[in-house]
Amino acid sequence: MAKFILGNALRKKALHNGPLRHALWLLDLLVIGLLYGLFRLLPVTWASRTGDWLGRRIGPWFKSRCQHMRANLGLAFPDKSRAEIERLLPEIWGNGGAVLGEFPHLARIVDPRHDYLDIRFEQDIPTYSDPTRPAVFVTAHIANWEAAGASLHRYGVPLVALYSPLANPWLEKLLRRSRQALGCELISRDASMRPFVQALKQGRSVAMIMDRRIDQGTPIPFFGADKPSSTLAARLALKFGCPLVPVKIERRDGPRFRVTFLPPLQPAAPDADQEAQARDLTRQIHGHFEQWITERPGAWFCSKKIWSSAILRSRQGGNVTLSPDTDPHATHR
Repeated sequence: MAKFILGNALRKKALHNGPLRHALWLLDLLVIGLLYGLFRLLPVTWASRTGDWLGRRIGPWFKSRCQHMRANLGLAFPDKSRAEIERLLPEIWGNGGAVLGEFPHLARIVDPRHDYLDIRFEQDIPTYSDPTRPAVFVTAHIANWEAAGASLHRYGVPLVALYSPLANPWLEKLLRRSRQALGCELISRDASMRPFVQALKQGRSVAMIMDRRIDQGTPIPFFGADKPSSTLAARLALKFGCPLVPVKIERRDGPRFRVTFLPPLQPAAPDADQEAQARDLTRQIHGHFEQWITERPGAWFCSKKIWSSAILRSRQGGNVTLSPDTDPHATHR
């Protein structure tokens, strides 16, 4: 996520100016904190819909994020016209706003006494009946991606989740407080592989969101173009013999979601070396993401650059404005 929300235009100066950096963080906290407090006071359905309404109107102000969205959607959907791509942007921002509106209500969404989660299992695996037998779950930034962890928490699955912490420590604390309702341990993307190895050894499952670019990652095709990707989920599943399960999340109406746990993925060539199997499994994960995004492109929160500038320009005739490829938060795993 950007180091600053409202003051991102001053990002370069703030990186080397502590007082300015803290002032911008405080500004972000005041604005987001005010919205967060408003959402918490509202019933969950109103909070979700208010967030959607605000997202559609405020999101387009973030020009660099909109540029990334246009570039990503243009590559993923080469047959869509510019006008069709533009019409998707308010929908994407609306979904992002709804996610923010739902954050203060994660505990209520998780609560089985309410009907916010329609959870479906397409194939049984040992984890669902015995949560101490771990699995690796993967999903994308589609609908409200927090619903995957919420669903597993309902079934008592102990979980360790990979996530990207916010640069703003005050906002990070605010969101982590809401995420406590998911009952999972959060591991920063800056951490090593060790916490996930330990978790699986202890009988805890692992969850990852995998549609973003990872600097220095393995090139894996995504919508027909290589995306620097993490193969960590696949490598962990292969190392421990765990099921590797894609989780599809669909927004039905407001804060109500259908969460589908798909059948575990299997390597196409089980006799190949583990590196080749990991690449194959990651490609299969991407294939599921492509299908879900194609079904509902407006539900995909693609606000960061996913492909390299060279690939984006070659696929879109050089007619695209892009920022540098390096993302300090997209670390290799």
